[in-house]
Amino acid sequence: MKRILSFFALSLFLFTMSACDSTEPDDPHAGEEELITRVVLTLTGGGQTVTATADDPDGDGVGIQTETIVLQNGVTYTGSIALFNDLADEPEEENVTAEIEDEDDEHQFFYTVGGSVQNGVTVTITDQDGNGLPVGLDYTVAVANGSTGTGTLNVVLSHYDDGPKNGTDRSDETDIDVTFPLTVQ
Repeated sequence: MKRILSFFALSLFLFTMSACDSTEPDDPHAGEEELITRVVLTLTGGGQTVTATADDPDGDGVGIQTETIVLQNGVTYTGSIALFNDLADEPEEENVTAEIEDEDDEHQFFYTVGGSVQNGVTVTITDQDGNGLPVGLDYTVAVANGSTGTGTLNVVLSHYDDGPKNGTDRSDETDIDVTFPLTVQ
């Protein structure tokens, strides 16, 4: 009986120790991945404003509905991204963009162009966090002269909780991963 109690006490101790993470931040909300149900891209250039939305009404990352981005060749667009949690209980929790701005050293967007237009469309992040590393809430999209065709724009928001952000590599935590159809005319 004494062995069983000793084994139980040791098991409880080991379980308790493995459940503690000494690297967790003191702020109970810091480090949490954001629930994002809607992503809105806004691009302005060439006398036009292009808006494309990706909707994930239940926030599970499955069956995301995306609008096609239509751009003109030879135009450089100024872009921004806005993120929303339409399932939030409190109105102030709906705009996730503000949280990303506040925690910009823990987040970075990655924009990847694919398809037949990947060599003719360049995305450049224009905003930085306090450490001088890219964030990606603001960016430019340059479309080369003569570039036409179809492709995709993949948008990934990496969340850096377990390791530091270096400005180049994605983290192993992803807040969003959405692909928009892209047409260049």
